[in-house]
Amino acid sequence: MFAVWEPRSHAGAQVVNEPGAFCWNELYTTDPKKAGDFYSELFGWTREPLQMPTGEYTIFKRGDSQAAGMMRIPKEMGPTPPHWLVYFAVDDSDRTVDKARGMGAKVGVPPTDIPNIGRFAILNDPQGAGFAVIKLQMPAQA
Repeated sequence: MFAVWEPRSHAGAQVVNEPGAFCWNELYTTDPKKAGDFYSELFGWTREPLQMPTGEYTIFKRGDSQAAGMMRIPKEMGPTPPHWLVYFAVDDSDRTVDKARGMGAKVGVPPTDIPNIGRFAILNDPQGAGFAVIKLQMPAQA
């Protein structure tokens, strides 16, 4: 299940790519080909595959702008269903993870460096909702 939104007169988030604000969406899937075809056809996105140490990572693009990312669910995640993960920009990933843990969050992926991108972590809030935080090396332009 997922939801879509048509902005009409409201353009969307007024703040992005700043600490505390949305900065990225990422699709984890068991079938990148099928999911890539679906979202490309539905939204008119193009795909730019990148080879990463963990396997292929796809950037969905809307014109020249990056819209989202996609990757195959890693075996280390076990029987995880396909899902979208939202990323929030932070000033310090390690400090944010420590604060979230103190407030009841569980750490799924500890602070980890992504070369030329930043330092990220994946968390679950006290009710189990997943999200990610990232200290971007160079924030993307919205």
